[in-house]
Parts: sequence; C-alpha cells; structure tokens
Amino acid sequence: MEIPRRLIELRRAVEAADDRYRNNRGENATVALAVWSDATAALARGIAAYADETGLPHREVESAVLREARRRTPADRGPSAPR
Repeated sequence: MEIPRRLIELRRAVEAADDRYRNNRGENATVALAVWSDATAALARGIAAYADETGLPHREVESAVLREARRRTPADRGPSAPR
C-alpha cells in the first residue's frame, strides 16, 4: 500500500509532540500537549480521508501509516549506518 508522505509526516509530528510533552513540565508541557492534540486530530482526519478515498479499512490504513513512520530512511540513519 502506498502511504501518502503527508500522513507519514503527520504521524512523526504526533510522535515528536508526544516526546516533547513527556520531557517538559508546567507551561511548556501544556503547550506541547496542545501541539500533540492538534497533530493527532490532523492525523486522524488524514487517515479517515485516505481510507474513504481508497476504500481500505481505517485500521489497515492506520497500521500502515504507523509502520511507514517508524521505518527509518537512509537520511535518518546517518553516513556510517549500514545500507
């Protein structure tokens, strides 16, 4: 299944916002939680729209997005990583 890049980027944004939330306290955590909430809502809308567009089950699309977002690209691994 070909997953649109925008959905992968949204999933990574949710993960980054979650990390920021977990590593902050007080007002910074509140801001991070708001960012996480917005990113999660955008991801949910994107997954629903893609599932409707393709006719695939929502859970299947969501799982595929999660797998693709966790997959590391050669640029993510750095120059010394095996290819």
